[in-house]
Amino acid sequence: MSMVCEISGEPLQGTVNEVVVTPSGHICIKRLLLTKLSENGGLDPFESKLPLSEDQLVTLQSPGSGGSMAPPRPQATSLPNLLGLLQKEYDAMVLELFDTRKTLEETRRELSQALYQNDAAIRVVARVSQERDAVKQQLEQWNASAASNTAVNTNGATNVEEEEPTAAAAAPPTEEEPAATVAAPPAKRRRLEADAEVLKNDVPDDDIQTMNDIWTQLNKERKPMLKAAAAEAPTVESLGKYEFIEKKSWHKSSNRGISSMSTTEDSNLIVTAGKDKQLVVYNQSDQVVQHTFGFGCIATCADIGNAMVVAGNQKGKIAVYSLTGDNDNKGNAGEINVGSKVVDVRAHPSNQHVIAATADGRVIVATWIAEEQRLQQVSSFEISNDGDDKKKKEEYTAGALHPDGFLYIAGTKTGRLYAWDFKNKALALTMELPEGEAQESVTAIDVSNNGYTIVAGYDSGTVRFWDLRKQKVVATFRDEKLESINTVTFDKAGKYAAMGGKGGIRITTVKKWDTTATLETKNPVSAIVWSKSTLEASCDKERAVQYYGVPPEADEKMEE
Repeated sequence: MSMVCEISGEPLQGTVNEVVVTPSGHICIKRLLLTKLSENGGLDPFESKLPLSEDQLVTLQSPGSGGSMAPPRPQATSLPNLLGLLQKEYDAMVLELFDTRKTLEETRRELSQALYQNDAAIRVVARVSQERDAVKQQLEQWNASAASNTAVNTNGATNVEEEEPTAAAAAPPTEEEPAATVAAPPAKRRRLEADAEVLKNDVPDDDIQTMNDIWTQLNKERKPMLKAAAAEAPTVESLGKYEFIEKKSWHKSSNRGISSMSTTEDSNLIVTAGKDKQLVVYNQSDQVVQHTFGFGCIATCADIGNAMVVAGNQKGKIAVYSLTGDNDNKGNAGEINVGSKVVDVRAHPSNQHVIAATADGRVIVATWIAEEQRLQQVSSFEISNDGDDKKKKEEYTAGALHPDGFLYIAGTKTGRLYAWDFKNKALALTMELPEGEAQESVTAIDVSNNGYTIVAGYDSGTVRFWDLRKQKVVATFRDEKLESINTVTFDKAGKYAAMGGKGGIRITTVKKWDTTATLETKNPVSAIVWSKSTLEASCDKERAVQYYGVPPEADEKMEE
């Protein structure tokens, strides 16, 4: 059995070098060992805590050496001298390799420990977030209970005295006291009976009042919000530099794919509806999964508001989940069944209503009663011919809620767009395709935050931009490589519109209608959302959300 040097790894059979054994039982070439001892201050290279000196080494007779001695080193330059120099270089390289191997082992141990600590920290943060949500929910329940008890003790004298202030609170806001009525707390809302009748082409006055209050508030905030969004919006130059940055996965790998995605107004929270039958809320700033809701089936659409997440499915189920408490299970979700495929669902800005469009041509208005964890349908809007054969009920294929919360846009299989007005309780307008263009199904709709422009994607891959005031198409976008359109969306400022489908993502500048940016994807895009400095996209057959933006190195060059 041949021996090898434990420092260099070279065989000792037939070597001319002196071989020694350390007290710790390691065999190596004496020359290499002494060099190593001079470097590390006289410590055993194999047992770093033990001192080691030359007189502690035990010399071994190398097998096959025959007691031969190395020839004396020549004094003049010669081939043997050059070989000696090469030997020194080789020795230095071997010693460095030995140190590198030890460093690699230590680095691996440290990396393993760091990854373990990181995983533990993520779990702790997730647990603390859940506990925080549970405490918030309990606090809200206690506050609501205390407020209810106080109201009963104070106003329990007569029923007449209790009804008068309630009616006054339901009155429309006046110019002299807008602030008092806009900020009406949810606890003062009426108690909706569980068996209340579902109105047709009508909305209860109490719900109209709630929507009007939020409309008044949003109307005051819209201009400052648009100015702030425009200031933060990327430039055309920076959009042209957008490319893939990273991907983040928070859905299960058992059934890959994301069918829908939405974000809050501040872009901090993103909800994704995965084919793993879960709704996941991801916190962008904290970079953690904040909520995971078990939906029980694959959602066709989903949306997120400031206080709730809503989703719909193929069979007509609409479910809502509160973000203010611990609702990470199906039992705590309010849900209804509307009896037809839900093609679009939206969380109303009031955080008290859910608006949805169904495949059988209805727009559903439902009320979310947070205190009772109950979702109840109150209205249904649909076309009635009233003896007019030209008015026909059509199948809805897409929809979008206007930023003011009073108007809902529904797209049909024939390419028409219907605008339903909840305030006036009627069909406000019908927008037809330009004359001479073939009918095609609407696949996606979005409304600009300024409320004037509607973008609609179609089966053929065409994207049309409609002016809501003029009620006509003002621009048509077509890219031959974009074979289909699954999603369309405006940025927060309404300066750009992004569209995605089979063929990747295209971004156009509003009023110019050119191709500002092209982003390629491996699979068809299912949803797109805008953030402050990035654009996020999901795909049909991928469980990860892809992030696009300006690479850090390109961003530094632009700043310079």
